[in-house]
Amino acid sequence: MHTPAHFPIRRSAVLLALIFLALGAQLAACRAQGTRPVPAGELKAIQLPKPEITVGMPLMQALAQRKTTRAFLDKPLPLQTLSNLLWAAFGVNRPRDVKPGLGRTAPSAMNSQDIELDVVLADGVYVYEAEQNLLRPVLAGDIRAKISTAPAAHAAVTIVYVAAVNDGSAQVDVGFIGQNVYLFAASEGLNAWFYAFHGPDAAAALNLPAEKHALYAQSVGYPPK
Repeated sequence: MHTPAHFPIRRSAVLLALIFLALGAQLAACRAQGTRPVPAGELKAIQLPKPEITVGMPLMQALAQRKTTRAFLDKPLPLQTLSNLLWAAFGVNRPRDVKPGLGRTAPSAMNSQDIELDVVLADGVYVYEAEQNLLRPVLAGDIRAKISTAPAAHAAVTIVYVAAVNDGSAQVDVGFIGQNVYLFAASEGLNAWFYAFHGPDAAAALNLPAEKHALYAQSVGYPPK
């Protein structure tokens, strides 16, 4: 029986169509579950070192030094400094005595603890998992310039504060966390900048599911030389 010469081409087209349908179904399932697909790449979870809680300047001195500075040196933070920063922002500082669960370094309305910290680094985007003290990769590549204007594109780290769209107290909760970051930056001689942005653009850059939105961002890094 003679097989038409174009049959392998048609078969390949059908196989490709099936692959794209399967990938589309997987993406839809991930969004329905409120999770983000991890794109192909070499990014791995980063286990942060144990935060150092006996370092830094006294609180009153940190308050005196707290300020906003929109200029950064494009130089990564050491992992220990990054760990200390994220712990100060919204880390776990104690077991809760009255209710089950863990206490955090910043309060939240009704103890919801549902603000997500998307940590934008030069190599990709990670979600800060406070209980495990690790960074879970969600996107590969440098998207710092897509989050905000030129100063943030050079910051060592930008924290994007993400919340559920129906979270009515998220704005206040983010304010608590942002002040923690400011005080840590002041204590360590780092520059910090808390700012608003166009949320839908940031959500698209971060590939957020429809039920979440990006509220604010905060960039931290070394002062320029």
